[in-house]
Amino acid sequence: MSIFEYNKEEEEQKLRKAEYEAGIEAGVAEGELKKARETALSLAEMGLPVDKIAEAVKISRDKVEEWMKESMSIV
Repeated sequence: MSIFEYNKEEEEQKLRKAEYEAGIEAGVAEGELKKARETALSLAEMGLPVDKIAEAVKISRDKVEEWMKESMSIV
């Protein structure tokens, strides 16, 4: 194996590792957002004001309102 081939293989391994780690991070972020949405909708069902829901789940008021509208259109 030449030094060029070794460097190419090493770079490909680094790239795969970086892509894998980015995929893991994206999956975790997606899961956290999904859980925040579920919690926000549960709090809304309990009658909590939108401002308090947004504060509790650490998401913008606009996003919480969007989730609530989407939830109402599904029902």
